[in-house]
Amino acid sequence: MARILVGRAKPRAAAQTLPNQETEVAKVAYELFQRRGGQHGHDQEDWLEAERIVRQRRGNGSGR
Repeated sequence: MARILVGRAKPRAAAQTLPNQETEVAKVAYELFQRRGGQHGHDQEDWLEAERIVRQRRGNGSGR
């Protein structure tokens, strides 16, 4: 599942400068979670796979 920051508010300027890539990775990781039927316990797996997918989509990463 996507990483969630709880209880740690970021300053407004920092929140606006979060990389779009991280947001995209979070969305893809959530999609992977949903495709598995919402089965928990694969959050790191989903996150790493989502990073690979996003790098591949953007054409700037060497997928494993």
